[in-house]
Amino acid sequence: KIICFFLNLIKEIMALALAKVDDEMITKVKAQGYQIDKKNERSINMAFGEVRYVRRRYVCPGKQARYPLDELMGFDKYKRYSILAVKNILEVSSVATYRNTALAVNCLSGFNISHMQVGNLVKMAGKNIKAG
Repeated sequence: KIICFFLNLIKEIMALALAKVDDEMITKVKAQGYQIDKKNERSINMAFGEVRYVRRRYVCPGKQARYPLDELMGFDKYKRYSILAVKNILEVSSVATYRNTALAVNCLSGFNISHMQVGNLVKMAGKNIKAG
């Protein structure tokens, strides 16, 4: 129970930290000509579990809408895992089967992943390495 308490505390602190960083980016992004469009909630699996946070979407006429907080943190669009979580998963998968990797991640982290998702992350990493 104590481990769950601390994992939840870390997730809450991370969500608050992301909100603070998002707040501090407002003037910088507005100076580039963008205006706040709306706030959206997102969840991402980090090394210590799933973190839910709210970030601002900015728009500018003639430019594509963007989420500067996601860009700063390296959170790719439609991806559910942080860079550190992916790194940890890939390290385990290099010495274990995808099923055993999923089992290890599910036991040792605050989120669950299937062996199929592990395989997809490995394939995606391979494509990224090939692309240079």
